[in-house]
Amino acid sequence: MRSLASLSRSLRDDAVARSRALLIARIVIALYFVELMVNLTRPHRQPGEGVLSIFYKLPSDLANLMKKSDFSDSVSRLMSVPMVIFWLVLAGIAAAVVIQVVAAITKPADRRAAALTWLSLGCLLLPFGLLSVVVVFEFFPAALACVPSTAFVLLLLRGSVRFARVPLGALLAAFGWGALIVFSLGRVYSNLASGTMFDYLGPTASGDPAHLLTGMGHMLMAITVHLSLVNTIALAGGVALLLALFRYRITDVLTGLILGASMGLGYAFVDSLMYIKIYGSLGALLGSTGGFEYWIRQSIGLLGGQVTFGALLGAGFCLAARARQRTLLAVAALVTSFGGSTATEVLSGWLSGKLQHSSGGALDTLVVSPLLWLLPQLPFIALAVVLLVRGLRERGVVLRAVLAQEAEAGSAVTAGETSVLGSPALRLWALVGAWRRHGRGTALALYRLQSAQLDLAGCHAQEDPPDTVHAERSELRGHIMTLKGDRAVAS
Repeated sequence: MRSLASLSRSLRDDAVARSRALLIARIVIALYFVELMVNLTRPHRQPGEGVLSIFYKLPSDLANLMKKSDFSDSVSRLMSVPMVIFWLVLAGIAAAVVIQVVAAITKPADRRAAALTWLSLGCLLLPFGLLSVVVVFEFFPAALACVPSTAFVLLLLRGSVRFARVPLGALLAAFGWGALIVFSLGRVYSNLASGTMFDYLGPTASGDPAHLLTGMGHMLMAITVHLSLVNTIALAGGVALLLALFRYRITDVLTGLILGASMGLGYAFVDSLMYIKIYGSLGALLGSTGGFEYWIRQSIGLLGGQVTFGALLGAGFCLAARARQRTLLAVAALVTSFGGSTATEVLSGWLSGKLQHSSGGALDTLVVSPLLWLLPQLPFIALAVVLLVRGLRERGVVLRAVLAQEAEAGSAVTAGETSVLGSPALRLWALVGAWRRHGRGTALALYRLQSAQLDLAGCHAQEDPPDTVHAERSELRGHIMTLKGDRAVAS
């Protein structure tokens, strides 16, 4: 119950948050219509093309040939967006327009207006997210295999900061935005863009299948850049929305870094399923396996990729929110995230081709290929680590100051406890000592007490409104005194 109360206090469902959310959703829909219009006006160079490329059906002879292939079903599921998603997106846009018209005519009161706003946002964005749901259920065994590693990193992000930590609701919302919205928008937009690019850059119709490979390298490069751009824009929209919803709990760059990393983790979770299944189905052609993709994307490289680039984007947006040159910093964060994600996909393949290393051996699987994938990311990973370390040091200074202030104000935090609470190493050592001397129950009680005291200290550092900060501090102080009484009885 306390966690729910804390979440309700930290979540700011007000006019500022709702207007920013509506703006983000409208940008998403506007860009989608741009993709549709460009696709509508493309040159039709293949026989049987529909008005939109997503309506294209393979010729009967080629379709029959694909049906005989062992991996045709995997290709059709992996490389296309279900038509039902397209129609649901259009239906959602129509429903949102109706809701907004009704709201404009009736001018409802605040609570009903807020409900209508969030309902229209759901109609605009959630149909896109159904694509991620389809991917997870289509490849459910692979999804189960990715859950432990993803959960570990999410818990690591949650536990990396104990003082003025990101609310759990914000962390889960960031993960959900990355998994549902970022991944789905990237695939839906790029599905339209790939049809457009094929007609502009691909070969003309020919009876010789070899001609279908002409210009494919340029087209794949363009699709890679397009997908990275859409992913970056979707990440930026999610970060901006969460910064508005939880703006009173945004204390520094570290908050944005953790939110952005959680968002990238959600994207990486669903994206890994695609790579695992692609290489699992087409490994004989592509020279790799689903197991190798699991190793590189869900094990050794899980903290790289979109997790790193999302972290940098979130940190940059938090820094921009508190600096004078906001536009410049926000653009720099966007360029960094976009450039890094594009370079990861392009340069790693280029390096692999230049080195011409032998694939399939233990050395290649465990060292060479992961290194080639991670090498373009190393400068970005180093920058994220620097921001993390600097943020933790700055928070340490703030923590010790507010603990001293709280020790003077009452008995919830005593002067003797400030030195332990102010040092992560000493907090851990105190827990280990309590476990050794008094057992697991006492150590858990001490952990709960430390967590409550750190939450109280976090109230001093976070910018909660005056009407809630006093009530929250009083509640936490009472909870701490209760925990101290229980701990004394347990000891």
